[in-house]
Amino acid sequence: MTSPAAPLRTLLPAVCRSPHKPLTPVHHVERRSKRRSLACSSCQRKKVKCSGPPPCEACAATNSECFFEPLTDKRRRLTRKAVEKDMESYRLVSMFLISILRSGKEDDVNKLVKEIQKASSLDSALADLQSLISREKS
Repeated sequence: MTSPAAPLRTLLPAVCRSPHKPLTPVHHVERRSKRRSLACSSCQRKKVKCSGPPPCEACAATNSECFFEPLTDKRRRLTRKAVEKDMESYRLVSMFLISILRSGKEDDVNKLVKEIQKASSLDSALADLQSLISREKS
């Protein structure tokens, strides 16, 4: 059987016991190196520790471009809000596409397909659809 844990007692700092010096507490302060909570893109890619403000030591040693992307840090509120905004935007586009496809109106479907086909990339197609949605709402 184990007894309930007793509260831990507070320890005092070590005392210097030299005959030539009065008793004084000895304070050893260990300083940890300051690290950023987010590594630069180059250090993230190489999976090495990043020392901090641009240029970091690793980038300076390799003459790499040192830049930070705050939206890649998933722990930050700003990142979470940006992701939530993007997700809501994607949800609206998906709902718009599904509603047009479910309506079965051939003219609307053909208009949508042409809008997507004339875009130069997937991102521009998404932007075109988002602007089309905002025009439909107003």
